Amino acid sequence: MKITGKLAEGGFHTFDTDPKTHQGHKIPRTWAVIADGKKALVYRKTDSGLELIADAEWGGSTIEPFDGHFFKISEGGKGHDSDPHNKKQNHGGMIFIHGLVEWLDMADKEHVFDNLVLVAEPHTLGYLRKNLSSNVNARVTAELDKDLTKLSLKEIEKHLGQVIPLKS
Repeated sequence: MKITGKLAEGGFHTFDTDPKTHQGHKIPRTWAVIADGKKALVYRKTDSGLELIADAEWGGSTIEPFDGHFFKISEGGKGHDSDPHNKKQNHGGMIFIHGLVEWLDMADKEHVFDNLVLVAEPHTLGYLRKNLSSNVNARVTAELDKDLTKLSLKEIEKHLGQVIPLKS
């Protein structure tokens, strides 16, 4: 899995200097992960809408460094698919999703988001749900079972606006 974007350039703590409170109230740091079996877009909620902070793409099952962490995209996972044709067809995508889950777990351990919104087509969303750690799963505040990976930012904001407030 290859990760590019602001988080790849500056690490998990890139946005640590952003205000954490407004008029005495804590501002939750919300991330939205929009994924399919080969790509994931990670956005953060800002005062003006969404900002793309990371773009992850399937790059094979190799050891990849990220922000001082090393992790192997393994073929393991908690899910089970008894249909051999379906398993063969989706194998690479599920390995990618497993790597994304591991990356989200690392981000959670670094305490860089408070809320997480998951967006993926139903099969991928189900696989994400099954494989998230209990800590990351506890941060999931909304889900949308649609593939939005190929849409523009404006279209993504329109869809996400249905499940979370985007503009302050």
